[in-house]
Order: sequence, then C-alpha cells, then structure tokens
Amino acid sequence: MKPQLKLKKFVATLILLVIATAIFAQGSGKVVGKVSNSKTGETIAGVTVKILNSARAGSTDVTGNYSIPGLSVGKYTLEFSYIGYATKQITDVEIKDSEITSLDIILDNSAGNVLEQVVITGSYKKESIGALYAQQKNSISISDGISAEIIKRTPDKNTGEVLKRVSGASVQDNKFIVIRGLSDRYNAALLNNSPLPSTEPDRKAFSFDIIPSSLIDNIVISKSATADLPGDLTGGAVNVKTKDFPERKTVEISVGLGGNSQTTFKDFYGSKRTVGNYFGVKNPDNNLPSSFPVDRASYTNLTSEQKADHTKAFKNTFGYKKLGKSLPYQNMQFIYGNSYRLRNEGKLGVIGFLYLSQFRKHNQ
Repeated sequence: MKPQLKLKKFVATLILLVIATAIFAQGSGKVVGKVSNSKTGETIAGVTVKILNSARAGSTDVTGNYSIPGLSVGKYTLEFSYIGYATKQITDVEIKDSEITSLDIILDNSAGNVLEQVVITGSYKKESIGALYAQQKNSISISDGISAEIIKRTPDKNTGEVLKRVSGASVQDNKFIVIRGLSDRYNAALLNNSPLPSTEPDRKAFSFDIIPSSLIDNIVISKSATADLPGDLTGGAVNVKTKDFPERKTVEISVGLGGNSQTTFKDFYGSKRTVGNYFGVKNPDNNLPSSFPVDRASYTNLTSEQKADHTKAFKNTFGYKKLGKSLPYQNMQFIYGNSYRLRNEGKLGVIGFLYLSQFRKHNQ
C-alpha cells in the first residue's frame, strides 16, 4: 500500500507543477494611465477602474494616476466610473507580455439629474489621444500638439523629426523650428514648463534633435501668448513634456547612418584636426611660438621688420589638404530609465540619455 500512496503523491505533485508552469509561461503585462475631467483638464482621484469579465480592479490615486499589474496577455475592456461622472468603457485594450500599456482617460460630468445609468463606450486607439485634445480645447491659448501614442506609430528618432508632424510648424536642418513663418529667434523652447537655453553660440535657437522621441509624453505648441509662457516669444512656444517615473528598467541603444550622393565616400579636404577639436579643446598647432613676446607692450615696441619675423614663426595651418574619404553621417543614442523605492514610501525616478552625432566624418 505504501508504494501505491507514494506513487499517487508523486503523480499529483507532477500535475500541479505542470499546471503552475503553464500559468507562469503565459506571461503578464500592466496597464497604467491618468484620468482627467473633460471640461477642466484636472485629474480625478478615487475613480474606480474595473477589468470587465475578471476580478481585477483598481482606483486612481490623489494625482489621478492608476495602475493594474499582473494582467494576462490578451485584449480587455476597461470600465471607469465615479460619482457625478458618466461611466466610460474602453474596448480593445491589448496587454502584451512584459510590457506596459498606457491609457489616459477623460470623463464627462453627468448632465443634471440622471435617473438611469449612462455608459459611454470608446476604443483604445481613439481614447489614448483624447486627453491631449481635451487639454487643447480647454486651453485659453491657440495650441496644437502630438501625443506619445502617435509618436509610437512613427519611425521618428528625435524631437526634431516629431515636430515635422505638427500642423503650423516646420523644421530647418532637422532641428530648428519655425512657427507661423517666424524663425527660431522669435520662438521659445521649454522642457516640462521650464525654459531651455540656446544650444547655439551665435543665435537664439534650440536644437531639438538632441531629445530622443522615446522619452516624450507629449509636445504642445502654443501659438499665442499667455501668462505662464515666457514674455519674449512672438511666434510660439514649444513645450516638450517627458515621461513620468519609469514603471520598469529601460535601456535602449540605437545607431543611425545617413549619406549624401555628392559627398559620401568622396575625397574630403580640410585642415589638420586633433582629437581635442571634437571636444572643443584647442589644437596645439595654434599655440603661440616660444619666441613670441610674452606681453603686448613688448610686441608693440617692436619695429615692423621684427614683427614680420615673429609672424614667420607661426605654423601655416590655414591651408587645406586631402584628409581621406568622407564617411556616412553617423549618430548614436543611448537611453536609460529606472525608478527606485525609497524609505517612507518615497520614489526616485531617473531618465537620462546620451546622443552623439557626426562623431566621425572622415579618415585622418
């Protein structure tokens, strides 16, 4: 009898292991987002979020954000309900394995004394950009923008390429923006509502190609002045809003190549360069000769012939020579994001990126 009992226990244990392995092998995902008022644009706390036909549910926190983890792969219908607001159901919300699905929602206030329940049904694709449209509708200024959901469907690598898709804006050299026909000096650039400095030494302009598109939550271009915008803008203000705390560790590396039929792999001419030139360090060949007077007074008191003799001691680096073949345009982008739990339920979020462009154009 004992061997039979041991065999039954072994078989039962084996069956349980197979079932558990099958369950964990299915994978799971997560849905996160924010719920806002369609009229005021303010976030709503305490909204009940249900996954229909399942026992999973959640609610928004004091900032209007919600998060429902551990969802099996598949398509779901989410229901959002709160007292004083019309219930909304969003269909075709697809959960993918080990990925985070973002879904921002806007709720409408109930009209008057509603005796019967009113349920508004919408699709995931339409609702994902509804929050941005509601913000533009409620804004007192004339504005246009683009959301992260639209950016995901494009091959754009940086903000300069994304801005080409916003109406009323054009981009020069793939990085400088022109709004309403006015050049970049009349426009303002902001990052999360904070003014950005000029990236160019000889002009008031910001190079938008240094911000990766995968870090963007949305971009809003304000075409009229308001009290919360810088006072020196005439054309418009570009406000780039980055993503909030990363839900999980993110590491992205991308490399791009480009060419020009008139220059790529053709002879490259120029002056001799050192490694320091690529990092803004002075070329040693441009240093003053050791025989040159150490102070201005000593040089001023010299005769014209003596001054001419001193100039002959300089190295002639003003000419040009063949440096090799011109290589294709190159750029590399590295992105890192993660969040860390601190004491007393604190949270620290980190998002950083490194962007290198044209780091080698010819052979020395």
